[in-house]
This record gives sequence, C-alpha cells and structure tokens, in this order.
Amino acid sequence: MDLSKWFPTIPTGVDGTSLNPDRIITLEEILVKIYGPESYLRSMERLKSRKNIVVHLEIMHNEKTMPFEAVAKMFVVDKFDIELRILRSSWEKSLAVPKVVEAREGIILMEYITGEPLVDVLNHTFDTSLIKILAEWYYNYHAAHSMIKGDPRLRNFIHNNGRIYGVDYEESRPDSWILDIGGTAASLLDTDPINDVRKRKMCWTLLETYLDLTDEKMTSEIENQFIETLADTLKQTAIWRNSDEIMSISEDIRENGIQLD
Repeated sequence: MDLSKWFPTIPTGVDGTSLNPDRIITLEEILVKIYGPESYLRSMERLKSRKNIVVHLEIMHNEKTMPFEAVAKMFVVDKFDIELRILRSSWEKSLAVPKVVEAREGIILMEYITGEPLVDVLNHTFDTSLIKILAEWYYNYHAAHSMIKGDPRLRNFIHNNGRIYGVDYEESRPDSWILDIGGTAASLLDTDPINDVRKRKMCWTLLETYLDLTDEKMTSEIENQFIETLADTLKQTAIWRNSDEIMSISEDIRENGIQLD
C-alpha cells in the first residue's frame, strides 16, 4: 500500500502549517498492520477540519470484497493525546463516539460513522426531538469527563438512525458547561436558514432540556450567561467569516435576547 500517490503534496492546516510527512508513513504502517499487506486504497476523501488533516478511507482486500471504511485523523497541532484519551474513555463509558481502531505517533484511525451531519438534518427538518437528544449527549459527556467538548460546531455531530455521534475532541478542557450549550446554539443560528425563528426556539429547547437533566432551575443568571455566550460565539464566527449579517445578529441578541417572534 503506497500512500504517497494519494498525497502529491504535503497537506496543511488552515493556518498553513504543514503536516509532518512522517505521519503519512505512520498511517500507511497502521493500515498495513490492520488490513494486511495486500490491501489497497480504493478512495480517500478529505473531510472538513480546521486544524488537522482528516480523511475518509475506503480500503480493499481485493476486487471481490466490500471495502472497509475508516477515518484517519493526522494531527498537525499537538492535541493527539487529549483526543485519544477522550475517545477511548468515552467509548468505555458507552458514549456515542467513533471507536478507535489504532493510534500512535500523531495518527488516530477510527471507525467511520455513516449518516448525515446533524447541522444539515436540523436545517431541513427543524426536529426538536434531535435537539433533546443532543442535550442528553452533552449531559452524558460532561458527567463522564467533568470537561467541556470545547468545539461545539454542529458539523462535529453525525446523525445516524435517531442517534447522535460526536466527533472532534482536541479542544476538550475543564470549563463551564454553558460554553458548549451556548456555542452549539450559536452554531445552529449561523447556518442557513440563518437566525430562523424555528431555530431560535430550538436554542431554548437545548438549554431547557439540558437544565432538566441536571435538575438545575432556569435563573436569570443562567439565562444571561447563555445569551452572552451565544452572542460572543456569533461574534467570533462573524469575524472569522467576515460576515456583517452574523455580527448584526450577535449584537441584536446581546441587546435584546433570543426573540421568538
């Protein structure tokens, strides 16, 4: 299995930092170990990742067999240990995360989760039952790790037959749960249809469901923290995307809260 032909140039992260070329060699060694020396790649697709190199692989034994599907995450930034620890611990605690197949030297090979990005499903269905499942996912994650996920973009969740799987844990750290919940609400509002009233209602559903699971009561302090976190996250997104529209939504929510009419 020669991976060099699949990487005619060394890939880079968003900031232009190049992947260590040794990690391509390590990935090839892992694939040969797991799938055998006669295996080969039928396809490789780069998936969205802001900092690292993530690829969806189809691996063949021969032309008569079905391909094995896997995802390889090759770390450009040095967060390999954090993500690996969270993935393995989450799997052991029966949280909905991809199973690690093999990992070493800045490479994590994991199972491929079929399904659709949760953000796409929500933007088409506005299904509040999925928001409640997502709130439960966060509750279980926070309870299991006493940490936040740290990167609450909805594109980092996959919907599969009524179950929600979380991916991307390199930003996990001890911090307030409201950063995950408010950040996720912001991710809901900043995708098309942007700031839709049905999605504004789902923001409240996310917060209220999470609080119900923790047995906490809605207070003015929690509500204000939620709105502030949501507005701050939207502001960061507006700067990153250079979007006047999202910046305006951030300022409106900071001043007036999340309006439902």
